[in-house]
Amino acid sequence: MNIITTPLRWILDTIYGFVGNYGVAIMLFTLVIKLILLPLDLKQRSSMYKTQKIQPMLEEINKKYEKDPEKKNQKTMELYKKEHINPMAGCLPILIQMPILFAMFAVMRHIAAEQVVEMVNTVAAGNTYIPQSFLWIKNIWQPDNISAAVIPDLSTISGTISAVKNSAVLTSDVIATVKANYETVMKPMMELYNNGAANGWAILPLLAGGSQYFTTWLMNGQQKNNPSSPASQQAQQQKLMSYMFPLISVFFCWQYNAAFSVYWVTSNIYTIVTYVIFNLVAKKKEEKKALENK
Repeated sequence: MNIITTPLRWILDTIYGFVGNYGVAIMLFTLVIKLILLPLDLKQRSSMYKTQKIQPMLEEINKKYEKDPEKKNQKTMELYKKEHINPMAGCLPILIQMPILFAMFAVMRHIAAEQVVEMVNTVAAGNTYIPQSFLWIKNIWQPDNISAAVIPDLSTISGTISAVKNSAVLTSDVIATVKANYETVMKPMMELYNNGAANGWAILPLLAGGSQYFTTWLMNGQQKNNPSSPASQQAQQQKLMSYMFPLISVFFCWQYNAAFSVYWVTSNIYTIVTYVIFNLVAKKKEEKKALENK
């Protein structure tokens, strides 16, 4: 995983060096990664768009050769070939983006743990520590929810640090210092920052769930098939996932630091905007081609 996390961390740190705020840096970072993957993304969307357009023909093949699976597969592949559709074209971008998602999760946890160490060391040295806020979130390295504290307790600190290994910053001596100084150093900070204050208002988790649902609906929810057909059965599975993915999004963004939630929400919004633009451009091209053929 280091082969992915190391360059991602370098890009994020470089952007942060210019803007000075991790919330803004993560949003810009997300756009940079999406633009790098844009060629593959366009191929995936082109394949999905063409596949949706031939759904009636696929339905007809499924119905006509329902009792002859071999013939049905043959005719389906012939249709794909005729329409210049590669059924596997949509898989590669997903296979590439999933490791990036997990790598980003690892990067965010790593930075969060380093921020905890910086927080303790700053206060231990007698200096004032101000958590890095972003919009309504008081500490971007804590979850955006009404039950999350601005300054983490010892169990949260221990869990965060222990999840990040092989770090030059988070050595065993540093971790021991953090735990040893917690009572004298961190408790006053907790009393100062956590006095009746929630870290966030769960806006990012809700945005993540809503944007994830709309993303899935755009890609799958507009298909209308015969309920008894295999294509419709696949659509039913996609419909189930359209509810599962948003719930998973809410869960992750509720549990983990708001920095990762910013990445998730920005990624979803980018997908929605570019998907709508792609469809508009594709429809205009079809209309222009139809006029030229008249």
